[in-house]
Amino acid sequence: MKIHSIEAVPVAASFKSTFRFGTTDRTTSPNVVVIIRTDEGPVGYGEACPVPAFTSETQKSIVELVEERVSPVLIGRDPEHRLPLLHDLARVLKSAPFTTAAVDTALLDLLGRALDVPVHTLLGGAFRDRTEVHGSVGWDEDPQKMVETALQQRETYRWLKLYAGRGDIDNDLDRLQAVREAVGPDARLLVDINTMWSPSDLIRALPRVEEIGLSMLEQPLPPAAAAFQSRLAGYLRVDIAADEAVRTVADAATVVRERSATVVNVGHSKLGGPTAALQAAQIAHASGVGLMVGSVIEMGVATAMGLHLAAALPQLAYPSYLMGPLKYRQQITDQQVEVVDGHIAVPEGPGLGFTVDEKELRRLDARTLA
Repeated sequence: MKIHSIEAVPVAASFKSTFRFGTTDRTTSPNVVVIIRTDEGPVGYGEACPVPAFTSETQKSIVELVEERVSPVLIGRDPEHRLPLLHDLARVLKSAPFTTAAVDTALLDLLGRALDVPVHTLLGGAFRDRTEVHGSVGWDEDPQKMVETALQQRETYRWLKLYAGRGDIDNDLDRLQAVREAVGPDARLLVDINTMWSPSDLIRALPRVEEIGLSMLEQPLPPAAAAFQSRLAGYLRVDIAADEAVRTVADAATVVRERSATVVNVGHSKLGGPTAALQAAQIAHASGVGLMVGSVIEMGVATAMGLHLAAALPQLAYPSYLMGPLKYRQQITDQQVEVVDGHIAVPEGPGLGFTVDEKELRRLDARTLA
């Protein structure tokens, strides 16, 4: 079996409502679907979802990279040699994690379909057949809007992810307090600060963090403040998760070595694919650091990959952030994620277990809609 062709399709995708976090307001998403075809029939799909907070890649640059860098390396070669292919690809793709993630996913999907096994089997096997997920309550200047969203999502999720750091710290903590009072003491809350706090902000916030009853703070400080965070992490009654600080496998090793966090977020898009994400997870788990599977709010293809990755990890410290497709107006897969009792089932079909709707994908091609 040889790789016959590789295609990158830019997708015109939008969210049902504006999603605010950090300094970002997202109303659209510049996703790209990568399609790898073989001479013997099996096809694999991957998805890139470039986000400025993590990469300089854009929808246009990813399409160009696939056409000009990826295709010359992979076409004509055997996809069963996936790791050597990724090794060679790394020589020509510099600082392009989202492009690499899409290609890695497409190769795994292709191989799973060719071998008639799910992707989680190729990752070593599944520890679970469903993974718990959390809701996502975007930041809003009006606390009541956050409360309304939280109450809606509380009907579906046991855990809710909130955001802080965008506003004045006291006002942000007031917003979190308002959500806590609305959803009650049994709801589990985690907060993503997206590096927006300073060390003094963190110290100032800690008493109220405990009062509000937050379970975890995700990336409260910039990676440059890791040494300060390390001194605090071992004494806090709340977990600290590293996200923006872990963009490579080497970053995961640094977090573990410096003990700057108690949890590592192993989203496969920002890390450059499921292969790198699994390596980072293995380093963290072997060192006793907790794991969570994050995302950048992707559509169905990358979300399916995240579900397989979550299934292949022996332990998860927190619910996964894998309900991205529910935020989109458009869908590119026939199967849709469904949250049941706060969990999403891990796909069991060959490859990713999700079938791309090629007709809908072509309709959403941003090049024809421009």
